[in-house]
Amino acid sequence: MIEIINLSKKYKNKIIIDSSSFRINTNKVSFIMGPNGSGKTTLVKCIMGLESYSGQIIFNNSSNNSLVVWDDCPFYNNLSWIKNLILFSEGKIDKKNIINLSLKYLDNDLLNRKVKHYSYGQKKKLALALVEILKPKYLIMDEISNGLDYDTIKILKSRIKQWANNTTILLTGHQFDFYNDIIDEVFILKNNKILSLDNKYTKEGINLEDIYDKELH
Repeated sequence: MIEIINLSKKYKNKIIIDSSSFRINTNKVSFIMGPNGSGKTTLVKCIMGLESYSGQIIFNNSSNNSLVVWDDCPFYNNLSWIKNLILFSEGKIDKKNIINLSLKYLDNDLLNRKVKHYSYGQKKKLALALVEILKPKYLIMDEISNGLDYDTIKILKSRIKQWANNTTILLTGHQFDFYNDIIDEVFILKNNKILSLDNKYTKEGINLEDIYDKELH
């Protein structure tokens, strides 16, 4: 679980998040929605300790083994797939296992090719391989479905549900049809507040398009 207590964030005099309290529950797939510019990325940066803020963010796992997968998937462009993953794994897993886990997502002919030559979708697949390798206790994924082909999207949906057995997951995105059948909880960013919908829409199944129209329009 991640417990957020009275979280506030502003840039100069502009309030981005205003005194918000909520919980991201353990081993659940949570989704946060809001218009572009509403503060989703700022929230993620606060949770990951990349931005200063007021209030408290408490992880219930003392190791705080967390990973964020950004939409632009920043890797070392002049290094190959395998060299990137060896660096990011920090010696926690050997090269053979890194390759085996990565081949779930990437073709072998990319193994020694520099990442700067990868397509946007191939970089996304590299990020998914990193999740498999690091096995974080807390995983945040921003617009993860962007750029992925149909087959990889099907695999990713299955993986997210599997990862949630041991991982607390927070997702953000706008391709709502991808997320509808894999998420357990919904939060919205509205009027600078982060609000839990408290399972308001989960009894008959989550439809993010309807939730967005009802709550944010």
